[in-house]
Amino acid sequence: MLKLKLMTALAAAALAACTAPVGPQSSGIDPAPQWTKLEDGNGAANAYLVADAGAGVDQTWWSRFRDPTLDTLVSEALASNKALAIAKARVEEARAGRLLAQSALAPQVNATASSERGNRGFVTNDQAVTINQVAISAAWEVDLFGRNQARTAQAAAVLQSAEASQRAVRVALLAEVARSYFELRNFAQQIGITERNLDSQRRTLQLIEAQKQGALASNFDVQRAAAQVSATESLLPTLRTGYDGAMNRLSSLLGRTPGSLSAMLAGEPAWQPLDPGIVVSAPATVLATRPDVRVAERQFAASISARKAAVAELFPNISLTAFFGAQSASPFSSTPWGIGAGLIQPVLNFGRIRSQINAADARQTQAYLGYQQTVLDALEDMENALSGYLNENVKNASLTAGVAQNRKAAELARLQYRYGYVGLLDVLVAERDQLEAESRQAASDANLRKALVRIFAAAGGGWEVQ
Repeated sequence: MLKLKLMTALAAAALAACTAPVGPQSSGIDPAPQWTKLEDGNGAANAYLVADAGAGVDQTWWSRFRDPTLDTLVSEALASNKALAIAKARVEEARAGRLLAQSALAPQVNATASSERGNRGFVTNDQAVTINQVAISAAWEVDLFGRNQARTAQAAAVLQSAEASQRAVRVALLAEVARSYFELRNFAQQIGITERNLDSQRRTLQLIEAQKQGALASNFDVQRAAAQVSATESLLPTLRTGYDGAMNRLSSLLGRTPGSLSAMLAGEPAWQPLDPGIVVSAPATVLATRPDVRVAERQFAASISARKAAVAELFPNISLTAFFGAQSASPFSSTPWGIGAGLIQPVLNFGRIRSQINAADARQTQAYLGYQQTVLDALEDMENALSGYLNENVKNASLTAGVAQNRKAAELARLQYRYGYVGLLDVLVAERDQLEAESRQAASDANLRKALVRIFAAAGGGWEVQ
C-alpha cells in the first residue's frame, strides 16, 4: 500500500507540472505599426476612421448601428444558432480528449473480486472447496522521457484551438447576421423605391394617354411611356426574390423555420446615421484578438508537442506495478502481494519510429506555414475592409448628391413637358435616371454598413459575448 501511495503522489506532481501546453508561438511576421489606409496625413481616411494604437477591439460593435431590431437578431442568433452549438460541442469533445491524455500520467488502479466453488484435485486434496479472493493492482508509466507529458500538452493545445474556433464561429455568425439584415433592408428599400417610381411613371403614362385623346400626343408616345412602366414593373419580382432569400437566410441563422421572422422585419425603416471617426486598433492588437489567428497558433503549438511525443518513442518505456490481495480457501487463507518494475526499449522496428518523427516534422512545418498564412490573410482582410469602407463613403456622398439632382431634374422635366418645353423622351430619361440614382444610393447605404461590419469582423470583434 505504501508503494501505491508513493506512485499516486509522484503522478499528481507530474500531472501538475507537465500538462501545460506549449506557450504562445511567434509567427515570424512583424506587422506594420499602422494600417496603410490610416497612415498620418491621409485626410480622407481620418474623416471616417481614427487609428489608435492603444484602443481595444470593439466586442459589441452591432450596438453602433443603433438598431433595436439588429440587437434582437444578434441576441437570438447567439442563443439558437446551430453552427455555434456544434462548435461548442466540439470544445466539449476536445476537453474530453485532454482529460483522456492526462489520465495517462496517473496510475491505473484496478480492483478485482471472484468467488469459485470446485475441486482442484491434488491442489485441494481432491475435495470441493470455496475459493474467495479480492485484489487491487496498480500500474504507472513513469514517463521519464516525457512522451505522455507531450501528448497531454498536445491535447491541451487542441482544446485551446477548439475554444478559439468556437470564438471564430461566433465572430463569423454575428457578421453574417448583420450583413444579411442589411441586405434585407436594402431589398426592402429597393422595392419601395421601385414602387414609388412606378407610381410616378404610371401618372406620366396617364398624362400622355389624356394628351393623346386631345391629339396632343401620338400613339408612339403612349407606347414608349408604357414600355418604361413595364420595364420598371419587371424589376419587382427579382427584388422580392432577393428579399425572401435574405429573410430565409436570417431565419436559418437564428435557428428558426422560414417565414417566422416576417412580422418582426416587416416595413421599410430609415437608416440611422453612422458614427463618424470609428476607432481602429493597431495591427498587432488585431492579430492578438482574431480567433482564427489564435486557432492557427494553437495548432502549431500542438504540432510541436506532437513531435516531442514522437521523438520520445525512441526512449525506454518504464513502468511500475503493485499488487495486493486477499484469498481464502477453507481451511487456508493468504494475502498475496507484489511490486515490480518493467522496461521496454525499442530495438528493431524497421523504421516505424523514425517515419513517425519525419511525419511529425512535416506536420509541424505545415502548421507553421499555415500559421504564417493566417496572419497574412488577417492583415490583408483588414486592409481590404478599411479600403472598402473608405471608398464606399466617398461613393455614397456622390450618390447622395446625384439623387437630389436627379429628383430635381425629373420634376422639372415633367413640369416642362406639361407646358410643351421639352419632349416626352426627356421626361422618360429623367424618370429612369431618378430610379437608377435612388437605387444605387440605397444599395450604397447598405454596402456602407456591410463594409463597416467587415471592419469589425476583420478586427476580431464579437467573440467576447456574454
